[in-house]
Amino acid sequence: MQQDASINTTSPTLPTYHDKWIQVIGIPIIAAFAHYLTYNYQQFEWIIAYEYISDCLKIFLIWRLMRGCIIWLDKRYPWQKNFIVRLLIQLVATNGVSLSALTALVYAEYAFIRPYQMEHFFSLDLVIAFLFILFGNAIYVCLYFYDSHTKSEAEKRAIADLLKAAPAAPPMEHVTVRTGKKEVLIPLSSILCLYSEDKETYLLDMNQKVYLLDQSLDRLQEQLPEPQFFRANRQFIVTPHCFQSVVTDEYGKLTVTLTPNPKLPETITISRQKAPAFRQWMKR
Repeated sequence: MQQDASINTTSPTLPTYHDKWIQVIGIPIIAAFAHYLTYNYQQFEWIIAYEYISDCLKIFLIWRLMRGCIIWLDKRYPWQKNFIVRLLIQLVATNGVSLSALTALVYAEYAFIRPYQMEHFFSLDLVIAFLFILFGNAIYVCLYFYDSHTKSEAEKRAIADLLKAAPAAPPMEHVTVRTGKKEVLIPLSSILCLYSEDKETYLLDMNQKVYLLDQSLDRLQEQLPEPQFFRANRQFIVTPHCFQSVVTDEYGKLTVTLTPNPKLPETITISRQKAPAFRQWMKR
């Protein structure tokens, strides 16, 4: 049951259980452990080899039944629906199917090949099989979470690749302002600064004209090219043309003297945290 890792927005994909090597390694080990618990031979006899091979074959068939039952449940009652209920259903189903099949196999083997004390089977063998089936369910629960994590990481990488491959937005060249019923495009090179006042945002151009904007300073900051514009504080986005001098006070803050303009204050303050970035911006 191979599923390609892909982005699926309609329904959860079925789990992929990478259990090939777990079966290859686990079945002989489980058979050897069960053989050790069940039999007590003092020396090697042909019956030991027969019992071990027989146990491996039975465990293989039971494992395939357990796995098939889990995959069947994946299609009809996925883990995402209700994890606890699904786990309980899975435990009942896998134990019921697997133990019933094991009992039928043992009855058939000892009815046609050699006799066996069935009381021993019910008191010991079936209990050991029950414990191994619980252990097998734990393995597949872990494989489910591993598969979910793998697919989630693959989706994140796919989304990241799509974002990288997406064409970059063209650089902003102007700001759109509204004057009456008309919309006017103000080139970035004509902007002196942008500022907020009384919860409104304004643009001041080189010709001392003021325009009311629909966007906030935060939104404009995301769009304006950093080499030309700097967010000085919560109230101002400045350009190199709108200030005359910069003075550092004793606390590390910057006092910026603006170009005289009736629409602007004489100075604005840049915090100590932003001061290094502002100095770097001035040097560009």
